[in-house]
Amino acid sequence: MLKKIIGSRTFRVLVSAVLIYFAFRKVNLIKIFEGFKDVPIKWVILNILYAFMVTVIGSFRWSELLFEKVNFQKVVDFTKASLMGSFYGLFFPTGVAADLIKWLPLQKKYPEITKVKLFSSVFLDRFIGFSAFIFLAFASATMGRLLHFNFPNYLFWLFGLLSLGVIVFYVLVFTVDLEGILDIFIKRIKIFEKLKDIISLLKHGNQRKIIICLLISFVSEFIWILQVWFVSNMFHAGFTVLSVFIFLPIIALILVLPISIAGFGARESLYLLFFSQIAASDEKILLVSTFMGVLGVVNALLGGLATLF
Repeated sequence: MLKKIIGSRTFRVLVSAVLIYFAFRKVNLIKIFEGFKDVPIKWVILNILYAFMVTVIGSFRWSELLFEKVNFQKVVDFTKASLMGSFYGLFFPTGVAADLIKWLPLQKKYPEITKVKLFSSVFLDRFIGFSAFIFLAFASATMGRLLHFNFPNYLFWLFGLLSLGVIVFYVLVFTVDLEGILDIFIKRIKIFEKLKDIISLLKHGNQRKIIICLLISFVSEFIWILQVWFVSNMFHAGFTVLSVFIFLPIIALILVLPISIAGFGARESLYLLFFSQIAASDEKILLVSTFMGVLGVVNALLGGLATLF
């Protein structure tokens, strides 16, 4: 019962509303509104295009897992699928819902790829991107401790344990013959044959692809994080490059928890918690945070609509 309540849209709307109230209750809302109003339209368009570029890079990473050679058309198809997933993800109770459906339009395009393999590639791609964020978050927490930035100490240990778990996973993938082990079980229990397409993504022949995808993840996360610094400069918020690279991976990992609608409320509260140490004012922090949230929604809407029509 508790799990059902926490996972419901009503609960997430309520959490978002409460967090938004506490984040904005002590700031000048008129200043924030004027800050948004004064943003030149060209900067809005440039930020939308910038975010779209990050989506394209992520789609290239996803297609890289499935094909020996990735061409322009494949990247276009996978980008369309990613945009469609983001669009529908706005209307589902969890962000995972976007992953559950974004592979569907690719079935007819690529009938040579089994449904199980295509579906599994979505989650392997997500895990690779997530693992890059875990490494970045642990590196950020470590650097933050060394430079005496103020953030909860338990986050350092949490991200350290998560990093260790990810390292164990990659060690197993690169050292254990999962296909050979599965073949032994297939001979005895036929139901394991359905796992063959999933394991094929992790076979020894795909190790090079996994490494490439992990490197692509680091590049895309670097580009995405840098955008927050660009937006900060746009609003004269006073974020330093160093602070953005220390705090944002930590914030992004916490926002993975499905506790709010599109991250609104939770993102603003976390930005205030971390960036208040160095920013010009709380109004400036909330300008950056809310702009990034709205930008994500606009990209999902525009990308989804463009894909649909």
